[in-house]
Amino acid sequence: MSTEKIDVKITDSPIQAADYAKQNIPYIVVLNEKNKGQRFPNGAYCVENAEDIDDAYKDRVYRRFRGLPWEIAETTRLRIREITVDDIPRLYELYGGEGVTKYMEPLFPEPQQEVEYTKAYIENVYHFYGYGMWVIVQKESGAVIGRVGLEYKEGFDGLELGFMLGAEYQHRGYAYEACKAVLSYGVSVLGVTRFFAFVNEENTASIRLCGRLGFIRTGNVRLPGLQTDEKNFGNKIIERELVCYVCEA
Repeated sequence: MSTEKIDVKITDSPIQAADYAKQNIPYIVVLNEKNKGQRFPNGAYCVENAEDIDDAYKDRVYRRFRGLPWEIAETTRLRIREITVDDIPRLYELYGGEGVTKYMEPLFPEPQQEVEYTKAYIENVYHFYGYGMWVIVQKESGAVIGRVGLEYKEGFDGLELGFMLGAEYQHRGYAYEACKAVLSYGVSVLGVTRFFAFVNEENTASIRLCGRLGFIRTGNVRLPGLQTDEKNFGNKIIERELVCYVCEA
């Protein structure tokens, strides 16, 4: 929950909503028979019942208007929240650790490319879907130690679970703790009951984690992915054969 004073307006008037939007004032629209069929500003947060507007919902609306990351989940040792562009330097440190990108896609070669990608991701994925890849924060230190999240994968009925941890934070139970919290969030908040994980056959640590989380191996799939192309100073798309794991909630 944000420590700032949360002031979110509530209205059922299209005119008032347009005025709030123009002034960048956080607001929520209550839909009813009186305003049925009327046009509200693009991106307006709408509810059909005013009783659904609790403090947690106001907090998320406020954060979205102010460009602040949503808090997704909290565990004994970790906080999981949306990424911000301020996290990018830290992510380059983590991704640069020994063996971290052996089985996963790298960041863009140039940090500015990653900044632009992240800005678009926040706007187009977080704002539209309400989920995506998030960052893992160690409570004790306040440091970002990895990423975890859920994403849509075309052709699959469910969401894909993905995660990464910096080299020094591996083999300490953080991946299980973060993934367990995210799967719970997927079920309780997003209403998702089927999850996928795609793992390299040689990535035994992730295979063991999938087993602990309740995933079952269903076969192999070929999926596109990114690989660093040092010769051309960028990333290139390659096709990878991965093991598909499924978890039914």
